Amino acid sequence: MYMLPMSLEVIDLTDAHRQLLDKLSELVPGLAPDSPQSLQRIFGLGLIALTMQVTTKARQQDQNELVEELGALAKAVADSEGW
Repeated sequence: MYMLPMSLEVIDLTDAHRQLLDKLSELVPGLAPDSPQSLQRIFGLGLIALTMQVTTKARQQDQNELVEELGALAKAVADSEGW
């Protein structure tokens, strides 16, 4: 696994993002807004959501090879996270 060094101080969150993160931490078990592990989890979920959007658009444009590649990558991430 490739790990990027991360410090919470280098992630600049807007007030709106911080409020959303705080609210989500009330609703999602194990999500701690000041935890690098939680931010990594959120980042991973965001990548999956973005991948789904791009895959949908690629499907509409008959880019089947891209759909398959993105699907395989997203599945590998989801499997590695135990989702």
